[in-house]
Amino acid sequence: MKKFLGFLLLVAIIALAIWAFLHFKGFGGFGKESEKGKNNDTSVSETTLPETTTVEDKQLESAEITVSGNDYLYNNEKLSLEKLVAEISKLDKSAEITITSDDTAAKNTVDELTDKLEELGYNNFKKADK
Repeated sequence: MKKFLGFLLLVAIIALAIWAFLHFKGFGGFGKESEKGKNNDTSVSETTLPETTTVEDKQLESAEITVSGNDYLYNNEKLSLEKLVAEISKLDKSAEITITSDDTAAKNTVDELTDKLEELGYNNFKKADK
């Protein structure tokens, strides 16, 4: 008999906890909070649209530089080291920079670029060969 009363008390406590949760928090359309939001009086001009990511935003996160012979190619343009540094300086210091060098790339050209990147504080770069 004691076990049955204990079991009945446990079931009553669980049922009370479920009822309290549904009543005060609301779940599946039940409870006090479920009526909020049904009278939505906001107009279209008041709603917030999600931010969109543009191509320029993507460029700020990463960059790809190709070294071919003694030339630096960035954004489909052949640039001198000085002009390349000016373009790279627009990037965030934590931007991921990929340096791709082809078979004709001069080692000193790649070394000058990596030295300049380290000097400017761009330590998040990696070298990749074609």
